[in-house]
Amino acid sequence: MNETIFENLPQKMNLISDLFSRVVFRDKEACQDLVKIILGEGYEVTGVTSQYDITNLQFRSVVLDILAETAGEEPIHVEFQISDDDDHMRRVRYCNGSIDTHLLQKGKAYKELPDVYHIYITMNDFIGGGQTVYEIFRTVRDREGTYSTQYPVENGVHELYINLEIPLDDGSELDHLLRYIKETTEENEDACFGHIVKSVKECREGEDEIMKYYSSHEFFEEGKKKEERKEKKEYRIALSKRCCLWGSH
Repeated sequence: MNETIFENLPQKMNLISDLFSRVVFRDKEACQDLVKIILGEGYEVTGVTSQYDITNLQFRSVVLDILAETAGEEPIHVEFQISDDDDHMRRVRYCNGSIDTHLLQKGKAYKELPDVYHIYITMNDFIGGGQTVYEIFRTVRDREGTYSTQYPVENGVHELYINLEIPLDDGSELDHLLRYIKETTEENEDACFGHIVKSVKECREGEDEIMKYYSSHEFFEEGKKKEERKEKKEYRIALSKRCCLWGSH
């Protein structure tokens, strides 16, 4: 593999890359800027964990890009996705279930389950409605098949799907932030998210050890080896099943 492709990799990365955003938004103030612009002023970020691993010994585990804790004890999950090779909404559904299992202690009533916020940022408008921001609204359908906004059904799950394909073009703080996430350049910097800009620059200056690892040849080689091990494991399982079938005849 040509190692020159790894030179100055952080300078080439944009925030829509989950590798880069995981490091940038580990910074609490940077995450606060993100949350404030997207959700509003009412959410104080008290802690941030990137690559939050929720292990499931029997079923599929999940790794969240960003999980922010808030003063109101309402978790905020932020995900960055470039590719469209999976069902984004079912991914959020699975992530939400995994988060919920860690929020309610034994013996507690379901009404004590806190609200959860999912901010899902994608490169493409995978919903296809031609808008930048989609907020999921739960409601009921009557016998005639009509959906009514008069009867909202709240379960404490808030989903926001934001894409970079359809620009807002309204000059708002969110408009500027999304441009910066898509193309993380000096030209797109803005004072309204100064902590994000500061964290980006610190990562690009090479002081962050995790960023050094992400942008190294060794990181990508390790990922390649993990994929090869996964393929070999799947092959062994398939071969074992085939042998069982042969043995049953």
